[in-house]
This record gives sequence, C-alpha cells and structure tokens, in this order.
Amino acid sequence: MKYSSIIALLVIAAVFGVEVFSQGQQKSSSIFVHDNTAAADGGEKATSGLRSRIESELQREKPCVEMLDDQDFRDAINDERDRELLEGGDSTAALKAIGDRFATRLVASVKAMPGPGGATIYSAFVMDTSTARSISRSVGSEQEVAESLVKDIAAHLADQCKPHWVGSIILESISNQTKSTDDEGAAHATRIHVKRNISETSNFTILIKASLKPPAGNESVNSPKADVIHRTNFTYTKNARTQGETRCRERGRNPYYTGFNESITNTTTMIGQGTDLMPVFIAIASDGSYTISVTAPKGVIYGKEEKTVTYSGCPSEKKEPTNEATSLPDGVLQSTSFEVEGKVDPRNKDQLSGSISLPDGKTKITWSLRMVKPEGK
Repeated sequence: MKYSSIIALLVIAAVFGVEVFSQGQQKSSSIFVHDNTAAADGGEKATSGLRSRIESELQREKPCVEMLDDQDFRDAINDERDRELLEGGDSTAALKAIGDRFATRLVASVKAMPGPGGATIYSAFVMDTSTARSISRSVGSEQEVAESLVKDIAAHLADQCKPHWVGSIILESISNQTKSTDDEGAAHATRIHVKRNISETSNFTILIKASLKPPAGNESVNSPKADVIHRTNFTYTKNARTQGETRCRERGRNPYYTGFNESITNTTTMIGQGTDLMPVFIAIASDGSYTISVTAPKGVIYGKEEKTVTYSGCPSEKKEPTNEATSLPDGVLQSTSFEVEGKVDPRNKDQLSGSISLPDGKTKITWSLRMVKPEGK
C-alpha cells in the first residue's frame, strides 16, 4: 500500500478520537468504513454496493456491531465548516470536537478500480488503530470482499450486547421564495430614463438528524439515547439594479448625459447549529401502532451581513466596487421536537421504517430503525 494511503488512514483514526487498546481488552462495537475511490473511477458512488454488502454481512454475523461511514463524518464536518464560514473557527479544535463524537478501533478503506473487460474490481483494507496493524486485506467482487472482510475481523468485533434499536430519524425542511419588482427608482435631479429592478430571494433549510446509540447504561430499550444534529441555514439577498442616464459635469465641457449602471446587493446569512446526546422515545402499542418522539437540542445562531456596491457612470464618478461585511450578535437556536407514527410490519417486527411529507409541502421526515439482538436471542 502507498504511504499516502496509510497516512490517510492514520489521520482518519486520529480525527475520530480512537483510543489505544492493548491485547485482551474489550472488542470493538463499531467499525468506520471510508471510501478511497478516485473520482475518475466513480468516487464514493462506485463502492455504495460494496458498503451495503459489508453492512448486511455485519448485521448477519455481528449484529451487535455498528457501522459508520463517510456520511457520518460529513454530518459532523458540515457543522464546523458552516461555523468557520462565518467565524473562522479553530480547525484543530473543530476536528477534536468531531473526533469526540466517534470511538472506533477499526477503520476500513474500500476502493473500486477498473478491471479487465470493463469489469470493476474492489479492494478493502482494515486497520486496527490500537496497533496500527493491518488485520484484513482483500480483492475481488463485492460479495467476495464483503465476506472476506467480515470473516477476517470477526475476532475483533463484539458478540454480546443488550437488545437495542439502531438507525436514524431525519427531518428535512426546505423553503425558497423569490420576489421581483420593477419601478423608476428613487427621484434624482440629475438622472433621466431610470429603470430599477429589485429582486429578493430567501432560502431557509432545517435539518434534524437523530442517530441512535447503543445503550451505555440501564436505559430502557425503547428510550435510547441519540446523537442529535440540529442545523438551520437562512439566507436573504436583496439586489437593486438601476440603469438610465445621468448628467455629467466635466471641467471644460458643457453638461451632458451618459448611461449609468448601479448595483447594490445586501445579503444576510444566519446559520444555527446545535449537537447533543438526547433521548428518543419509542412507544409501541399492542395493536402494532407506534410513535417515535425526537427532541432536537438548542444551539447557537451565527450570522453576518454583507453589502456589495458597483457603479459606472460619469468619468468623474468612477468608483471601485465596495464590499462590506459585519458580524451579527450570536443568537439562540431554540430546542424543538417532533413525532412520527407508523404501524409495525407483522412480518418484520424488528424493523420500524417509513417516511411522511407534512402538509406544508416543505418538510419531510424519514426513519429507519432496526432492533439489534445478541446472537442466539
């Protein structure tokens, strides 16, 4: 393996706050699977089938083990990137905060490569970060690699756990509005034939994602804890474009009219983010109907205002474009909650899944939970 690939795996291990374990200590209850496929070979999409097969093999052979992937990493990273966009936060501290959210000894790198005759070849490499040693290497088809990987690392994975729910509940809301008006602009003694267009756009998104965690104490199977991400993003932009003719007074010349163009753009950006370990409540009635209740944590709203002005007209009025940015006082992202309802499939009582679109036409909630039981239960 190339040194760059080994370094990449070590960096991932460090980022995810891996603890060092000596021989004989507790087996790993999770594994992080990272895609390392080149963009020219299809990128992350190229190994989606392989990663699904690995997850299926783990569910069948090691049901007590949780699989994490690049999406879990992005969910954590995006919070910090959004904040840095406005505040320029400490990237080292940001990575440490993200690393604290994950604790896994095993890190896998999977890759898709073009093979002979147009076929695709897959490879997988698993490192035990407590020893920095490879514990599995495999090349072949999706199924071959998935089976080989899980077989090779089986001795490092936990076999026993309390029955518990795993999976996620996701609420997404997207609202976009646009408005445009035309007028003759503000009255001005030196301007004629003026036309102004004012366009306003607003975009508001909400994301709440609850990822259930294995039980760490004596909590009820139907009252698990979850890592809950609560994120909002609001952007409002107002642009006024004015054009026409303006009267110029230049030394040595009679007054004359020339064309002018003016653009003033004001943008307000407000990003809210909150992350915490929160309880999720699952209530299943005797008739199979169920309710899942999620609470999103409060957080902080970071904001800024920007103003950009461009102008062209009389030679004596020539101006360079100007840009101004002002940070807004931090606000409070309020905690909120929501519920979903469904009916247990009698053919698969250990699965709760579904989706619903709310009447507002902007909000969708999806959920997929699976009951994990130790072998023999």
